[in-house]
Amino acid sequence: MNVRSGHIKFDRRVKYGDLVPIYTELYHRFLEETNQYPEEESEFVDVVLQKNLKDLKENRKPEGFNRAGNMRMVFPISEQVEFYLYGAARSSEVARVTESMSRLLKKGGLKHEVAWDRMTLYEGRR
Repeated sequence: MNVRSGHIKFDRRVKYGDLVPIYTELYHRFLEETNQYPEEESEFVDVVLQKNLKDLKENRKPEGFNRAGNMRMVFPISEQVEFYLYGAARSSEVARVTESMSRLLKKGGLKHEVAWDRMTLYEGRR
């Protein structure tokens, strides 16, 4: 399946703080599966991770991984806890990584739904 974005929307009872126990593994899996670990800037990865964990522990929306690259993990401003993976182009990789993240979240007991290509910017173009 070639998609541009994969959206993970959590059950209304899930709060940002509920992601704390699984977020480190989720973040590292995202970077591994998208081949976005910086070779020389591993400190950068740790700083972003720690900032995200601090936000989650305070039950706030984290940044995710919103850097230039082949894919981004973005937590949008929303009334409900959710995030999406956004690829530079339509590809099967976006679907594969989204499904991998979904499996990890299910393993962590976080109820959610997965949807595809729900970017508001592109809805008018369909």
